Amino acid sequence: MKGSTKRILSIGFSAIFFIATLAVYGNFISPEMATIQEKRSKVNAKQMLFETQQIAVSQVEQVISTFQNASKFKETVSLAIPESPNVTNALGQLQAIARSNQVEFMKFSIKQNPPLASSGLLVQSLNALSLDIGVRGTYQAVKGFLRALETNVRIANTKTVSFGLPKESGQGSEQFYDLNLSVDIFYQ
Repeated sequence: MKGSTKRILSIGFSAIFFIATLAVYGNFISPEMATIQEKRSKVNAKQMLFETQQIAVSQVEQVISTFQNASKFKETVSLAIPESPNVTNALGQLQAIARSNQVEFMKFSIKQNPPLASSGLLVQSLNALSLDIGVRGTYQAVKGFLRALETNVRIANTKTVSFGLPKESGQGSEQFYDLNLSVDIFYQ
């Protein structure tokens, strides 16, 4: 074969091959590319939805932890200022304080005071139990009783204090003192 015939055949085969390539691309590759592009857009949309859902979940978890901390705060405040008079709890605390400081109760009376006025709509009014307490013990024991009453969990306000030697002084090596208190213990 001549060189010119070879060139024409080569150009003809190239043209046929090019047309076949275009036909394969148009019939097989192009529709699949559209399908792939559609699937990629669905994957991207689902990925973005997943990321926004993760952000929403983390925000909800933060809100839940904030409310859990608020409930812990409420429990702590309820220890200091309970929602009810809870007289038995107050008496138990006073008895524990007296026992740990080695003083003995000489007198004890309790009455409920009228509620204090609240300063706003969002603030609950405080109520108080008024306690008249008389204890006897050594100077260090009475001093420790006052200190423990001051640092007790329940909020208390000491209104009056009288301190002195007992009327009937016992015989012994240690000197005992009487402490008479008027204390308000608060509740909501």
